[in-house]
Amino acid sequence: MKGWVKDLLWFVGIVVALLVYSVATGVTWPIAVVSSYSMEPTLRVGDFVFLAGATCTSVEPGDIVVYVARNPMWHGSWIIHRVYQKVDVGGCGLVTWGDNNNFPDQAAAGEPPVSTNIIGRVAVVVPYVGLFPLVVRPQGVGGAAMATWIGRLLVFGAATYAFYYYFKSAETAPRRRKKRRKSL
Repeated sequence: MKGWVKDLLWFVGIVVALLVYSVATGVTWPIAVVSSYSMEPTLRVGDFVFLAGATCTSVEPGDIVVYVARNPMWHGSWIIHRVYQKVDVGGCGLVTWGDNNNFPDQAAAGEPPVSTNIIGRVAVVVPYVGLFPLVVRPQGVGGAAMATWIGRLLVFGAATYAFYYYFKSAETAPRRRKKRRKSL
């Protein structure tokens, strides 16, 4: 089997495994990457997290959840913070707080209590694996930001391919024996 076919099959297998994990745990998107220092020392920038399904009523104080921010400053961003307490706001509501922050999200940033905007609960943490997605993700809007993003993708893609090619060629290259000189 050709090398690229095997690589493609691995990629498809990983995507299928993520989909199966997503369905099994009841979460829409099963992975996230920590992108700020707000949860240190528990979670560090670049930590890769697997999520499990969660609702406002199923999580408890102390759990770490991922939710979509609704305040104007971070609107739409995924926030990974610890549940500090449950509150009654005409239904279930959560007060969240980053381990490294001075105040809860609901006091410092004006975030409404988290309720229906939960994506999932952190189930497994894999340290530093998420650094690559953080480096190559788009940052900003417009043509210049997209050009920068494409440039970073090309540079990191080329570096990854060179790294892969170097080790792949080392596997298939025949080893040469050193010839010994005959002494007179």
